[in-house]
Amino acid sequence: MKLADLVKVKAHKVLGIDASTNSIAFCLMENDKPLKWGKIEFVGADIYEKIYDAKKKVHAMLSDLACDYIAMEGAVLVRSPDAVIKLSYVYGVVIAELMSTGSKVITISPTAWQSKIGNKNPTKAEKEELRKDNPGYADSWYKNKMRNIRKQRTADWVKSNFNIEITDFDVADSFGIAYYANEVLTKR
Repeated sequence: MKLADLVKVKAHKVLGIDASTNSIAFCLMENDKPLKWGKIEFVGADIYEKIYDAKKKVHAMLSDLACDYIAMEGAVLVRSPDAVIKLSYVYGVVIAELMSTGSKVITISPTAWQSKIGNKNPTKAEKEELRKDNPGYADSWYKNKMRNIRKQRTADWVKSNFNIEITDFDVADSFGIAYYANEVLTKR
């Protein structure tokens, strides 16, 4: 289901999820107020053990994470087919467990929620300034540094809007995802 397909829904509780192959970060929000947040790490010797661990851990938290909607950040473009497959496994098991409560799932693009909280893509000038201030690094270093700057901006947004200090960037992202979904589902 796409967010645009929903019409004037009154979603009181929205669960924002930022998932990876190793964890899910979450924020449960009710009418703009964060209720619960955190991160669940998955353990296992391979992806299959990790997805089984994800199933068990998410299932154990179902009553604590009851919501009207689950807003998952859409997977970003990944160059490795193996990484895409593994991420799909984790997304699938997490979504299936959470949907067993009767919640609906929506997917939100990273740029949509980031723009909503005022954390837009870095400008050309910002990128040039980063290179000027830190000369001689590989392109991948600059890209990673800019990514971390954006992640810190999201953590700063959580602090300024909810007075909650978040040090884990994935958890901070889950706040942005939940906030965006709540704003769009209940206030449009």
